[in-house]
Amino acid sequence: MKYLLIASLLLSFVCTSYAQKGSLFPVMECQNVDGIKTVLPTELIGKKSVLCLAYSQKAEQKLQGWLDASIHNLILRSSEQSLIPEEPYNIHAFFIAMYTGSSQSFADNGIKQMKTGVDAALHPYILIYKGDLEPYKSKLKLEIKDDPYVFVLDEKGKIIYAIHGVYTEKAMDEIEALITED
Repeated sequence: MKYLLIASLLLSFVCTSYAQKGSLFPVMECQNVDGIKTVLPTELIGKKSVLCLAYSQKAEQKLQGWLDASIHNLILRSSEQSLIPEEPYNIHAFFIAMYTGSSQSFADNGIKQMKTGVDAALHPYILIYKGDLEPYKSKLKLEIKDDPYVFVLDEKGKIIYAIHGVYTEKAMDEIEALITED
């Protein structure tokens, strides 16, 4: 009985983590730190996309590992500072800070902090969402508040990969394999 309970909990966790795979990413209206509006996934059509979402302060802290790795691995691959410059990926990549519920009142202050505290070259890659969490929480299975969520979308906006939690090299390898796949 004990093993059956453990197995069903593990299966539940695995199914929950990947339940959104295969569905379209829900419409999300955002703006970047410079105030430019973006509608996801509509404006992503035509390229694969990597979206990293966080809707709590603890999740934003965990998102830092994803941010650091993604800046190098996904965004700035061809940087002159790189020892071995690589061809950049032809993808969209965004980090989305979600201000929902009572935290919406802190969004403007958060945007100001990001605008001054983040390199201006990265501003186009940081999006802010202000609004209701529930539609995204249920459709994207955002069940662990303190975890960041990472989604890879195909060229049509369909979720082909989903993971949550701290950054791992294994996850980045899986993401890079998906975005280079034809």
